[in-house]
Amino acid sequence: MIFGGLDGILTSFAIVAGAAGGSLSTGVVLVLGFSNIFADALSMGVGEFLSSKAENEWIISERKREAWEMENYPEGEINEMIDIYESRGMKREDAKMVIETMSKYKDFFIDVMMAEELQLQVPEEDHTWESFKEGVVMFSSFAVFGSFPLLGYVVFPTFFPDMTTESLFYSACAVTGIVLFGMGCVKSKFSATNWFLCGMETLLLGGACATVAYTIGQLVDGLVDT
Repeated sequence: MIFGGLDGILTSFAIVAGAAGGSLSTGVVLVLGFSNIFADALSMGVGEFLSSKAENEWIISERKREAWEMENYPEGEINEMIDIYESRGMKREDAKMVIETMSKYKDFFIDVMMAEELQLQVPEEDHTWESFKEGVVMFSSFAVFGSFPLLGYVVFPTFFPDMTTESLFYSACAVTGIVLFGMGCVKSKFSATNWFLCGMETLLLGGACATVAYTIGQLVDGLVDT
């Protein structure tokens, strides 16, 4: 959700900044912004679903391969696991006892091999539905947060009809800055980073993207005018 939201708001704000740098009208900004945001959101959602589904299907195929090897060459698989546990500090006798005990329960042991030998987590049986939900979350977060930089162009003129295009751009900058800082603070909850530093990092990176987009918009506008 955080990834989709950050991607959405940065993409949208870059479009707004580029359009402002190119001196495009409010109507053009809205058309470009909303059409691009929802097209990108759909693309990101579908891509997340397909990539997650493909990864899960590959993991399942790897599990089938491990199951075949366990069925046909159990001693080799057991010795591989004993070597792995021994390399992590266990005495060989202890590792042998643990592995031989686990190997009595084949399905459980195969899942352990997947995690320890291949560093893969076996997906649940309903993995396709889980992949679909991940795609929906990606689409929703991208579309919702990507709409924030454009809301200033929709909401503020309702209350302040005399606002100029430049003022609307500044309002979009303010809204985007607040949301970026807030998302950075939320992101810090999933890491050991200080909330303020994480918020400022996200805000500054978003500002850098917008600055690049605005500058390019100005350059292209100057070339077209000449």
